[in-house]
Amino acid sequence: MVVITVKFTSIFAERVSEKLPPQIQYHTQLTVPSGDIEKTSLKLKIPFVFNMTTTPLVATITLKGHILVSGTEIDIKNIYEDISKKKKPPKAIFLATLHQTLTEAIIMSREIGIPPPIPLPRPLTAESLKYSKDLTHEIM
Repeated sequence: MVVITVKFTSIFAERVSEKLPPQIQYHTQLTVPSGDIEKTSLKLKIPFVFNMTTTPLVATITLKGHILVSGTEIDIKNIYEDISKKKKPPKAIFLATLHQTLTEAIIMSREIGIPPPIPLPRPLTAESLKYSKDLTHEIM
């Protein structure tokens, strides 16, 4: 069994404009690995950098850290060789890191007063409920 743990070493969030435009586009980039990988027989320490900027430029968020991967000697060897050959981690490691960094970016966006970098669900209206037989809706 392989265990993946994401640790942050640097968290930076800055709002560069007081005015919020009516629409904001988010651009994210996750670089894994972002440097040299440290390897022992049972663990890998993989550095990463996550950057999020907006268009127009309203805010920027940068997260740095490392991914700790622990497992059997064979698992660690295979993962290390995959990363060394392909220059990118296995999908499970990338997705676990992306999930953790996006979650942190959502929290940081709230702290600096910008909308979260995910689409918000739209509230259900009577019109949308009228055509759905599978939904149950009560108004109190």
